[in-house]
Amino acid sequence: MIWIARLAAALVGLFSLAMGSVAILRPEQLTEILGLAAANDLGANALRADVGIFFLASAAAAILALVFRQTHWLYGAAFLYGGAAILRGLGIALDGAPAGVAQPIGIELVLTALALFAARTLKSTAP
Repeated sequence: MIWIARLAAALVGLFSLAMGSVAILRPEQLTEILGLAAANDLGANALRADVGIFFLASAAAAILALVFRQTHWLYGAAFLYGGAAILRGLGIALDGAPAGVAQPIGIELVLTALALFAARTLKSTAP
């Protein structure tokens, strides 16, 4: 079970690191991936900073949990992804469901579940 939990944490970390890297290196690709668009250079800078740190914080949490066995960090990643899913639900309630919203909600819920599973499982096996 511990290997499954480590794999779950690694998946959260790898996905988050990949998305954070895209946000930093190619913020214009977020338009295609997340449906975001920057109206000007300030918008591109905001995508890089605001969206990038969301994903990089989750990646850092997974890395800290795996490398230093600080499993409580995974709760931070779960909070970020779970919070994003909740706020997407609020957006649907307030504005209606935009096309394609189910995929990011599904990804966020899966990442939340993986982070929570890993945190609880690895905590029970920590020295």
